[in-house]
Amino acid sequence: MTPTLFIAMISLLLGGTIYAVITALAPASTAHERHRLAETTQHDVTSSFQNIERPDFAPGVTILLRVLKLHDRIQWDLIRAGLLLKPSEIIALSLAAGGLVFLGTSLFTSRLPAQLLVALLAMAAPWIYAMMRKGHRQKQITTQLPESLRLIASSLRSGFSILRALQVAAKEMAPPISQEISWVLDEINVGISREEAFSHMATRTQSPDVKLMVTAIQIQSKVGGNLAEILETTGDMIQQRFHLAAEIAALTAEGRLSAGVLTCMPMGMAFIIYLLNPNYLMPLVTEPIGTIMLVGGAGLMLTGLAVIKLMLKVDV
Repeated sequence: MTPTLFIAMISLLLGGTIYAVITALAPASTAHERHRLAETTQHDVTSSFQNIERPDFAPGVTILLRVLKLHDRIQWDLIRAGLLLKPSEIIALSLAAGGLVFLGTSLFTSRLPAQLLVALLAMAAPWIYAMMRKGHRQKQITTQLPESLRLIASSLRSGFSILRALQVAAKEMAPPISQEISWVLDEINVGISREEAFSHMATRTQSPDVKLMVTAIQIQSKVGGNLAEILETTGDMIQQRFHLAAEIAALTAEGRLSAGVLTCMPMGMAFIIYLLNPNYLMPLVTEPIGTIMLVGGAGLMLTGLAVIKLMLKVDV
């Protein structure tokens, strides 16, 4: 590879990475974009997401994802993570990260397997970040929900309407629950019914506590009753479930620590041995019996992790 071509590839990949990172770090819930997401007669968030004015710079990738029926699934995961990215953009970010790391490692080592392994890890990094952010955001929503329900109930008792009470909660609460409530308000303002807007919130968050709140609101709209009291009771119930889940997490901490040790210790020991004596572990890669042992050990490790996970799984 000539130096000019190498510099051109580095510049192209770096530019794509910077663009994707800037897009990912853009405000995750502007009013204009929320209105765009709410403007649909079928109430399909993944379809209305395409109405965002930012052009799709990789329409071929989008078409391919639609053919493989992966586009909507990836789009939902990105929305639940609070990232206003298109599936083609996160794929471009992943490829750019892998390409940059592959070219970077080629400056330090000529071993193709090592280069590919590090590049694959770099390609997986954006997806791992999105999934971690998705889980963290869902946990934050669950934690903030009881307080927001009490705030809405207090506003209703003060004489506010449900829309005004939602506006107070959206203003007073911190993200991400304030973003979700604002999204509900935007959908109501464009003509979607209150029950449907809350149902969309439950679909976006995938939180059983939000589904419980939505069920309570839907039942109240059909049979009547004191909405403030219903919301306050629901908030107290969710708070109790949250405390119970925290107690269970404390009681199962030892098992989760054992799972972490079983996972990290073999890899850590292998890394240390490789640093001290690289040739000692080479038969695991170069010899057939070594490969069999390596695959077998990985399979037993995964089996142990699965058993521990089943033992520690408690539905609250």
